[in-house]
Amino acid sequence: MTKPKALFFDVGGTIFDWKNTAKPHIAKLAADHNQTIDAEAFANDWRREMFAARAQVAQGDLPWMSADGMHLVALEAMRKSYPLLNEVDDLMMLVRQTWHNLNSFDGAAEAINQLRTKYTVVVLAILSWESIVSSSKRAGVQWDGILSCEFLGYYKPSHQAYIKGVNLLGLEPEKTMMVAAHKTDLAAAQSTGMKTAYVGVPEDDLVFTESAQQPTYNFDVNAVDFAELCQKLGV
Repeated sequence: MTKPKALFFDVGGTIFDWKNTAKPHIAKLAADHNQTIDAEAFANDWRREMFAARAQVAQGDLPWMSADGMHLVALEAMRKSYPLLNEVDDLMMLVRQTWHNLNSFDGAAEAINQLRTKYTVVVLAILSWESIVSSSKRAGVQWDGILSCEFLGYYKPSHQAYIKGVNLLGLEPEKTMMVAAHKTDLAAAQSTGMKTAYVGVPEDDLVFTESAQQPTYNFDVNAVDFAELCQKLGV
């Protein structure tokens, strides 16, 4: 494999552990209202509903908005299933407390720093620009650049999102590599001509693993964790 010049990283679920960041915020919200809740189920439902909102945005059924807006739409859609949400005056505060303060997976920050010694390493993600900046700063993750799909006019896995991101860096797709823990993200990037690297993380993302029949993928790099990813990319 010819080495790429630039690495594009997904972050939500690849660099940042959104589920284990969200769960304590959700549990505290319930406790503050003298209720109990299955925080993991809530987190998974929140993620699922956000992606449903993203699909509506892509189809034009909802106006263009950032991922923060989609997370808010998701909470509104969850009110019937989680009556607790009807007692919250400011749901956007929950969005910001959670998605702007994401914890990173162990080894992620160190891996990005290593990879930047040999590659240009940028974010290409659905999360809002503000949430990526604040979460990266909090977790000590340093990037060469941050591209949020909110500025591209397309959300992944739309092919145009990857193509516009690559073009903004002045490269051809085959000179770049998409890195993610989500195989559907990588498959979409691969179809545009980008190289691809799968990296395993400790937490499954049920939104991407619930399909009973998983297709067979063939990525350029497959790594069990960030250490192996760095090894296979020669840093």
